[in-house]
Amino acid sequence: MRRDLILGALTSALLLAACADGDDHGHGPGGHAHDEEVGDHGAGGDEHGHEHAEEAHAEEDGHGHGGGIVVTDYSETAELFVEFPPLAVGRASEFAAHFTRLGDFTRVTEGRVTVRLAGGGAPEEVFTAGASPTPGIFRPVARPRHVGTRDLTVILEAGRLVSVHRLGEYTVHETVEAADASLADAPHEDGLIPFLKEQQWQVDFATAPVVEQTLFHSVQAPATISPAPGGDATLSAQTEGVVLAGEAGFPGVGDIVARGDVLVRIAPNLGGDQDFAGLVAEREAARAAFNMARTEFDRLRSLAEQGAVAQRRVEEARAALQTARARLTASEARLEAVEGGAAGGVAVRAPISGRIAQLNAGAGSYVQSGETLFRIVDTSRMRLVAQVAEIDASQLGQPQGAWFTLLGGDRTFDLADFDGRLVAAGAAVDPIRRTAPVIFQFDNSAGFAAGTLATARVRTSNRFDGPVIPANAVIDDAGQPVVFVMADGENWRRQPIRIAVRDGQSIGIASGVEPGERVATEGAYLIHLAASGPAEAGHGHAH
Repeated sequence: MRRDLILGALTSALLLAACADGDDHGHGPGGHAHDEEVGDHGAGGDEHGHEHAEEAHAEEDGHGHGGGIVVTDYSETAELFVEFPPLAVGRASEFAAHFTRLGDFTRVTEGRVTVRLAGGGAPEEVFTAGASPTPGIFRPVARPRHVGTRDLTVILEAGRLVSVHRLGEYTVHETVEAADASLADAPHEDGLIPFLKEQQWQVDFATAPVVEQTLFHSVQAPATISPAPGGDATLSAQTEGVVLAGEAGFPGVGDIVARGDVLVRIAPNLGGDQDFAGLVAEREAARAAFNMARTEFDRLRSLAEQGAVAQRRVEEARAALQTARARLTASEARLEAVEGGAAGGVAVRAPISGRIAQLNAGAGSYVQSGETLFRIVDTSRMRLVAQVAEIDASQLGQPQGAWFTLLGGDRTFDLADFDGRLVAAGAAVDPIRRTAPVIFQFDNSAGFAAGTLATARVRTSNRFDGPVIPANAVIDDAGQPVVFVMADGENWRRQPIRIAVRDGQSIGIASGVEPGERVATEGAYLIHLAASGPAEAGHGHAH
């Protein structure tokens, strides 16, 4: 499904580009003129001039641009791309306001949009419209009644999403002819690549601003993720014997245990032919003999009371019962002396909290003293141990952090996101491997397993200060790194760049872009593909 949407978006881009040479689907500077009169609200008349705008009709292709003036503006929560004709008294100027949520770059499909004109010594004028039949586009129509320079504000209200866009000063002309003439000298940039909002909304697409930021150069090194000191414990058998399950059952690999938990018990070998299992069997045999003797005594006593047996038989049964009781008491005492309580066996307790990473014995198995039973790892805090090559160690200075990818993967993990801190850096070079260890400790909220192999980039003290963009904004175009800079919400400029440094998911730019510009990130490759269309694709709006 996603593949079909991407192919559809690309096909649309190429077809729309081709249309630019054919029939003119763009809107003239006058936009859509609506001749209906809009009445005043309230008795104030011109004192406030609060009007409710008609909702304009969409274009046949569903895009419905207002034409003329094009503005892209950002609030903290939304992007506004709006097109509208120049303003004139009495003219119905349709605003084609495209709203995109910045959280996930999806279109806003509900709510209402208000266009407000204020200042210039004239009463405030307000024009409002709800959602149009084209999802993501709102079409308020402004019919100004006051000439002059006005502050233009566009406000989106969609549930909890409120986005205010102050677009600056715009002139309300006295006549439509004067308004249209104001566009005659408007600058035009050639070579732009169209990628419309309707296409952006159908695929995974996002943009990001170019920001001034500090990054650090780095050196690459193989690395291992290992437990922090005190976070790795190996449990061995304290005595020879049979392994028995603990109170919570027999543990398994991956189980979470707490410090002090009884994992298993070991029934010790008592020497000779006697062991713990033999004592248990002896006790059970004594208990069975005692129960049988008691039953026989009770039976004979009842018969003696009826005169059916001699009293001598009762006394013999009483003596047998006392002997059986003594044997049971003795067997229980011997077992109690070696089992450490009713639970049985020598308790093996967890020395740390963590997960069982290794299990070398099963229930009922016989182990020797000192034999390894378990390995427990506390994965809450881990260490990244990077082995920096001797030739690179001199570049480190004071390491400023690190980021890494797992072996065979391309997702980057920055220790700054896991409260990472430097523990040790290159104190000595290994005489065999010729590497110097650089060690960081971090919170393992991502759940990395102990022993995981990684490729680390250790940040050196060599810093870069300049324009920074996300790494996924850069496209490799036949060996030339390029980005696509937003000219407006639907047109893009292909811009070659020179990369100064990569630091995690960020790229420092030596030349090509400046802070304040905005680049395509996710979905940038679709613009790259759309650029293969006709050169005329950059001229005007191809609809």
